[in-house]
Amino acid sequence: MSTSKAITLTLFITTTLLASCDAAANATTKPLFPAILIFGDSTVDTGNNNYPLPTIFRAEHFPYGMDLPDGKANGRFSNGKLISDIIATKLNIKEFIPPFLQPNLSDQDILTGVCFASAGAVTTT
Repeated sequence: MSTSKAITLTLFITTTLLASCDAAANATTKPLFPAILIFGDSTVDTGNNNYPLPTIFRAEHFPYGMDLPDGKANGRFSNGKLISDIIATKLNIKEFIPPFLQPNLSDQDILTGVCFASAGAVTTT
């Protein structure tokens, strides 16, 4: 792909995302989408690995979570919000995406979106 095509594509995607984020910021009563479901690895894992999974990848210690409201590690492999949390907030769905394995999930949490991602998830061919 030539450089000009790559730049054009990048600008198009950025403009589209910014426009949708502005629309979401103006929506005060009803979210643009009813729910958000997240699949992936540690880049979007909101804490599934902190629950009974046989994994060595856990984000339950410093510095993870230090920029979150309570300042504690909660399973996100980040010191603050993940990109999935930011997108969900911008789309007016919810502020934080809960992990699917969290034991105290309400029906409302499940209906508005959860995260199925797990750190250390890899694909094999």
